Amino acid sequence: MNAVIGTAGHVDHGKSSLIEALTGIHPSHLPQEIARSMTIDLGFAYFTTPDQQKIGIIDVPGHERFIRNMVKAVWGLDLVLFVVAADDGWAALSTEHLHVIAAMDIKSCILVITKADLVDERRLKEVENDSLEHFLTEMDMIPDVINVSSYTGAGIDNLKQLIIDKINNLPQREELDNQAHLYVDRVFSVNGIGTTVTGTLRGGEINVGDVLTLFPGNHAVKVRSLQSYHQQLNCAQPYSRTAIGLKQLNRKLVTKGSCLVAKPQAITMSTDWIVQLNPNFSSFLKKQSIVEVALGTAHVLAKCYVYAEGKLARLQLVEAIPAFWGQPLLLIQHGGSHIIGAGRVVWLQSIDTKKRNQLQSILADLSINSANRLNAQIMLQLAVNGYSQQKKGIAPPLNTLTFGPWWITPETKNSLKQQCDDYLNSVVHMASAEELARITGYPIALIELIAEEACQAKQWQKIDGNITTVSQLQDSKIPANQQQLLDDIAESGEQGYDASKTTIVGIRRLLRSLTEKQLIVPTENDLFFTREIYQNIVCKIMSNRKLSQRFSVADARECTGLSRKQLIPLLNRLERDGWVKRVDNEREVIKEFSC
Repeated sequence: MNAVIGTAGHVDHGKSSLIEALTGIHPSHLPQEIARSMTIDLGFAYFTTPDQQKIGIIDVPGHERFIRNMVKAVWGLDLVLFVVAADDGWAALSTEHLHVIAAMDIKSCILVITKADLVDERRLKEVENDSLEHFLTEMDMIPDVINVSSYTGAGIDNLKQLIIDKINNLPQREELDNQAHLYVDRVFSVNGIGTTVTGTLRGGEINVGDVLTLFPGNHAVKVRSLQSYHQQLNCAQPYSRTAIGLKQLNRKLVTKGSCLVAKPQAITMSTDWIVQLNPNFSSFLKKQSIVEVALGTAHVLAKCYVYAEGKLARLQLVEAIPAFWGQPLLLIQHGGSHIIGAGRVVWLQSIDTKKRNQLQSILADLSINSANRLNAQIMLQLAVNGYSQQKKGIAPPLNTLTFGPWWITPETKNSLKQQCDDYLNSVVHMASAEELARITGYPIALIELIAEEACQAKQWQKIDGNITTVSQLQDSKIPANQQQLLDDIAESGEQGYDASKTTIVGIRRLLRSLTEKQLIVPTENDLFFTREIYQNIVCKIMSNRKLSQRFSVADARECTGLSRKQLIPLLNRLERDGWVKRVDNEREVIKEFSC
């Protein structure tokens, strides 16, 4: 099983040396890191298991000033090697790093006591007991413990086998999405390839030639090349460190914190979030404050407002960053390096004022963890909206209907149908699916399913892409104001009714209603004809004309007696209706008309 693991622990406790002993690769890649013997940015290495699986290892900086770089690594880890030096013992930043791991809900840890060759057994036991007390306090767990020496090699093989055993017995992985996604932690240009990004790939595989979506920006990008652990690939597997060469992508469009996804619908770009706070990690948050939000590999400042008795916080970000629902995040002290809050993103869109109190109550008590994140999201959507998109591997919730790719409550489905009926039976009479979606506030995909079902039941009917009720079609009566306008249009005859010269109040709505009822025909320049008159004019123009025959405006004028003012809009309408096509200054018949 492929996996990506990482180190954590105080500065100078031997994390980089441990990785080199495990893999034979020194993870430092910056010259200043090697010169100062201190990790500054994320470092990377890997080893291959006996069954040829790759275990990637991320080396994180231990110094307080680089805590943000440490946080960037944690989002995609399957297991943490928590490093404590035997000679120094537990230190200040050990607590801070454990705080981050606990807040990000990472359960798989190995306590690695390094530099075991420098102390005696009694000291090793003291460091182990002290470290385990911290794990119990912060994480309510006892991790596996192993003593090693990177200098002599003692314990390294045992640690490698323990890592393999832990990876092979991992609980079900928490995924932000069940398709491929990668938060960018490095970006650079490669000659002959172009813009290249690296990160931890999760959720699903990526193939050369795949089209992904880059956020921010919602840019469609094509995968030109793939590399993982120094090997060129046609297919990159999830749970691996992956470099992706992107075709024809401007280097300026991607930065650390950008996110590549196979399914763009899973990502939300918003500056207004609601976060369910973890009470164990948010006691230092003030009612109102400026904080730094760390999510994925992105960092952004935000105004933070704590409410609902400390259970929720509203975050107003200075700029939108890509986020998944239920994603863990950390809140870092603005201008400092301390973790002052943690939680999960539970709302990423505008809030209907009518539902605000209901939403607060639901979000405050919603149970979200790594095992039930998708179920929790569905329950929230059903409680607030009454519908939810189906999720792979999730059983249909109780008291819902399966409706196309959706789950919907019977009450919501009936209410949506009634709202559409009411609108269609008003003065509007006919509307597009897009208009009904805008009026009701429901997704257009749901409206289209409702329309399909209603048409099959012969309750609705589609005419020229618009929807109307059958009862409207059966009712031959029209309102008096519409009848008066229809009479005026009929009186205008073949000259047409020029709507631009009328002073009738609400003329646009009346014309639209008559058009939707197919009683009149609109043309360009606000010229309208009754359907009967329009058919008569078309008959005069098209009579006895054969397929591919061409005629001029003068020919049409000769057979109708109309001026160019009427003919040009009428000929353009003929073209729009598919009877003719324009060829230079003439029209060519593409469908024969039967009078």
